[in-house]
Amino acid sequence: MTVRRPRLRRLVTGVGLATVAALVSSCSGIGADTSVSPGLEVRGAEVQPVRAFFPPPAKGASQRDIVLGFLRAGAASDGNFDTARSYLTPDADKGWVPEGEVVLYSTTTPLSITNRTPDVAVLAGPVEASIGADGRYVKAAVGAKRRVEFQFARIDGEWRISNVPKGFGRWITTTDLGRLLQPYSLHYIASDRRALVPDRRWFPPDHLATRLARAQLDDPPAYLGDAVRNDVPRGSRLTADSVSVTDGVARVDITGPVPTDKTQRENVWAQLVSTLLQDPTVQGVTIRVRDVTLELPDVDLPVRTIEEVGFPAPPVVPLGRPLIRRGDTIYLLPSTSFVDRDPQKSGNVDVPKDYRSLALSADGTEIATVDPDGGHSRFRGVTRYEVAFVGTRVGNPAYDTRNFLWAGALGIDDDSGTHLWAFSVAGDPAKPPPAVGLPADWLTTRRVVESKPSPSGDRIALLHTAENGSDPQVTVTGIARGPGGQPVGLGSPLRLGATLVNPAGLVWLSNTSVATLAQRGGAQEQRRPYVLSIDGEEQALGETPKGVSITSAGGERDILVTNSDGTVISRAGQQWISLGQGTDVLVPAR
Repeated sequence: MTVRRPRLRRLVTGVGLATVAALVSSCSGIGADTSVSPGLEVRGAEVQPVRAFFPPPAKGASQRDIVLGFLRAGAASDGNFDTARSYLTPDADKGWVPEGEVVLYSTTTPLSITNRTPDVAVLAGPVEASIGADGRYVKAAVGAKRRVEFQFARIDGEWRISNVPKGFGRWITTTDLGRLLQPYSLHYIASDRRALVPDRRWFPPDHLATRLARAQLDDPPAYLGDAVRNDVPRGSRLTADSVSVTDGVARVDITGPVPTDKTQRENVWAQLVSTLLQDPTVQGVTIRVRDVTLELPDVDLPVRTIEEVGFPAPPVVPLGRPLIRRGDTIYLLPSTSFVDRDPQKSGNVDVPKDYRSLALSADGTEIATVDPDGGHSRFRGVTRYEVAFVGTRVGNPAYDTRNFLWAGALGIDDDSGTHLWAFSVAGDPAKPPPAVGLPADWLTTRRVVESKPSPSGDRIALLHTAENGSDPQVTVTGIARGPGGQPVGLGSPLRLGATLVNPAGLVWLSNTSVATLAQRGGAQEQRRPYVLSIDGEEQALGETPKGVSITSAGGERDILVTNSDGTVISRAGQQWISLGQGTDVLVPAR
């Protein structure tokens, strides 16, 4: 392997032939760490990522060496894969699609390569995850394995791969992932209002504007369902299958019908500008549809912000004050960094200890609970209101920012297959409208324990189990809404944290990430919070062995965990500090 940098204004360290030979020999050990620390650019410019290149086949290389070399050369970061192609016959080269699926394997679990016949070698081993051609990251199940076969032929007396398995793109190590691909956001329009809803995907950073634009033109992902729409005309494609970037301006030329509605044009601009500006080489965008510039009145091109095209900026919602319950009394939580020695009682009504799983409305004026008899109640001021009974074995309640209260239940009678419900809390609590059932085929045999709407209300995270309490899973899905923000449907399931064991509790940390308490692996590992992103990333935080529920006062830095011994702890880096006694921490819906 050789590492190269662009020559322009860079400090470059020469690599001698002896070093190259050593690097070539190291490629025979699969999973060798190829990371190289980047140097600094002269004149203090931003550090650029290292570009990695790998050697071509050595003379007399065995079939095993060819497969290993092909895999490692597929981890090159130049984007043209010339070296990887040198391991293939011309016919195999034509059939290989390196931009297809990326399979991730760990350096701690080596792959095996064995010969099935003299001209067929089998590559097999455990895998960690895969990234599809659409950029979707999918975590593999615990113990998942892959097995593929390569056929070989002799070219001038040397072994070469003559047939790449169908659908085979690249196999890279988990340590190579951050060097070769990064998560980026695509943007869609919310179904019930003018707002952008991001979805996270993984793409290589080369030709980034083209990759992002191409993905943005496709339909929204199934898990968002009817919660969003793509206002780029359906079926549109890049005219030249690429986006040119000149002097910081990305030119997007697409096929398809020209949008005539002013609002739709503004939405198309907002989607493409928000997505393409993630490319550091792009400072502005122009759009042409069928050779017609997508113009808007009084808008100068190129467009550099969505505000320029009249798209509304997202509202800034101030975070409300968290509350903490100690005994029968609810207090304000003034800080997440020290014990409150002189607590100030909240203006909310005290909730008796036998009412559990408290949730706080967005405006802080209402608390919802699970009743001692297994139903739900709303406490407003000094009055308790019963929530409509929708089923048995009810889940913990949660408010969204659109005046709805959410909870799971095993339905009854005609609604026996409906296990998730939304209750309007906008009007008179003594005369609430009927509950809204959200049927979904993938929930008909499941019990919803936690249901947490995202801050924007376009997604909901669910912690659900089999009806007998086994097989807990964390899933995110879109919320389709009708007039007044009323929920009317759910999307397909997007599972997060598939390798986690015994997840408990849910909280949104942003519109694209949630946290839960869980273990990974065997019972010897202690429970801890895991941050789960919709792009598939997982981050483990410090251990919380007694943790039973989790919330946050504002994001990842302000995570709060309630322990089984009736204490509350707050995150301080990878450590935890005690905030003293507490059985519930209530954070306003946001």
